[in-house]
Amino acid sequence: MDDLIKLLRSVELFAGLNDEQLKKVATIFKEHSYKKGEIVFSQGDKGDHLYLVQEGFVEVIAGEGQGQAGGRTLVNLGPGQSVGEMALVDQGPRSATVRAVGDKTVIGAVSRAAFEQLCENDTAIGYRVMRNIAIDISFKLRHQTLSRP
Repeated sequence: MDDLIKLLRSVELFAGLNDEQLKKVATIFKEHSYKKGEIVFSQGDKGDHLYLVQEGFVEVIAGEGQGQAGGRTLVNLGPGQSVGEMALVDQGPRSATVRAVGDKTVIGAVSRAAFEQLCENDTAIGYRVMRNIAIDISFKLRHQTLSRP
């Protein structure tokens, strides 16, 4: 648990949380291991978990084929990087596929239900995390708008 808390300190999504709050967040993570090529989730799946790469790497793939013919890798993510944050906001379908790249990839998963329960019990955590998600979305939208011709 100490390694997870140390990792959470470096994750922008959890910026501004104190050690006690990070410990509470760490308790709702469920650890999963993946082998090279295994799918964490697929484009179109219902979004109901946030994922945090703890060890190894994943690739985020979008488009037809999700990494096979027609799909393209958007980004590779490593330790301390998260994917699926929007699942904490809405229950929309996944916009991409996430697949393990290395032979041993360890990912922590938080269900939307567990996160909502934590926020009910500690509203300061919910406020801070949702604020951080809003900042991230705002940055991405602004960047997307500014980069258009």
